[in-house]
Amino acid sequence: MTQAGARRSTLLVTVKMALRFGLPLIGLMVFGRAIVLSVGGDIEHGQFALGVLLILAGFISKLVPRS
Repeated sequence: MTQAGARRSTLLVTVKMALRFGLPLIGLMVFGRAIVLSVGGDIEHGQFALGVLLILAGFISKLVPRS
Protein backbone atom coordinates (compact mmCIF):
# COMPACT_ATOMS: atom_id res chain seq x y z
CA MET A 1 0.00 0.00 0.00
CA THR A 2 2.74 2.50 0.82
CA GLN A 3 4.47 1.87 -2.49
CA ALA A 4 1.23 2.55 -4.39
CA GLY A 5 0.68 5.71 -2.34
CA ALA A 6 4.20 6.87 -3.09
CA ARG A 7 3.68 6.31 -6.82
CA ARG A 8 0.43 8.26 -6.75
CA SER A 9 2.07 11.08 -4.84
CA THR A 10 4.95 11.22 -7.32
CA LEU A 11 2.52 11.22 -10.23
CA LEU A 12 0.46 14.05 -8.73
CA VAL A 13 3.56 16.16 -8.09
CA THR A 14 4.75 15.56 -11.66
CA VAL A 15 1.38 16.54 -13.13
CA LYS A 16 1.18 19.59 -10.90
CA MET A 17 4.65 20.81 -11.91
CA ALA A 18 3.93 20.20 -15.61
CA LEU A 19 0.72 22.21 -15.36
CA ARG A 20 2.27 24.95 -13.27
CA PHE A 21 5.41 25.53 -15.33
CA GLY A 22 5.03 23.76 -18.68
CA LEU A 23 1.81 25.28 -19.96
CA PRO A 24 2.72 28.88 -19.11
CA LEU A 25 6.11 28.50 -20.80
CA ILE A 26 4.48 27.15 -23.95
CA GLY A 27 1.93 29.96 -23.71
CA LEU A 28 4.69 32.55 -23.53
CA MET A 29 6.33 31.08 -26.62
CA VAL A 30 3.04 31.10 -28.57
CA PHE A 31 2.20 34.62 -27.39
CA GLY A 32 5.72 35.84 -28.24
CA ARG A 33 5.49 34.34 -31.72
CA ALA A 34 2.15 36.08 -32.24
CA ILE A 35 3.74 39.38 -31.21
CA VAL A 36 6.64 38.89 -33.63
CA LEU A 37 4.24 38.03 -36.46
CA SER A 38 2.07 41.05 -35.67
CA VAL A 39 5.07 43.36 -36.03
CA GLY A 40 5.38 42.06 -39.59
CA GLY A 41 1.73 42.88 -40.24
CA ASP A 42 0.25 39.39 -39.93
CA ILE A 43 -1.98 39.67 -36.86
CA GLU A 44 -3.13 36.24 -35.67
CA HIS A 45 -5.87 36.73 -33.10
CA GLY A 46 -6.10 32.98 -32.56
CA GLN A 47 -2.45 32.75 -31.54
CA PHE A 48 -2.84 35.60 -29.07
CA ALA A 49 -5.86 33.87 -27.57
CA LEU A 50 -4.13 30.48 -27.45
CA GLY A 51 -1.10 31.97 -25.75
CA VAL A 52 -3.22 33.66 -23.10
CA LEU A 53 -5.27 30.50 -22.54
CA LEU A 54 -2.12 28.41 -22.08
CA ILE A 55 -0.74 30.93 -19.60
CA LEU A 56 -4.01 30.92 -17.67
CA ALA A 57 -4.08 27.11 -17.77
CA GLY A 58 -1.06 27.19 -15.46
CA PHE A 59 -3.45 28.14 -12.69
CA ILE A 60 -5.12 24.74 -13.08
CA SER A 61 -2.26 23.31 -11.04
CA LYS A 62 -3.99 24.72 -7.97
CA LEU A 63 -6.78 22.21 -8.59
CA VAL A 64 -4.49 19.15 -8.37
CA PRO A 65 -4.96 17.72 -4.88
CA ARG A 66 -2.11 17.36 -2.44
CA SER A 67 -1.24 13.85 -1.47
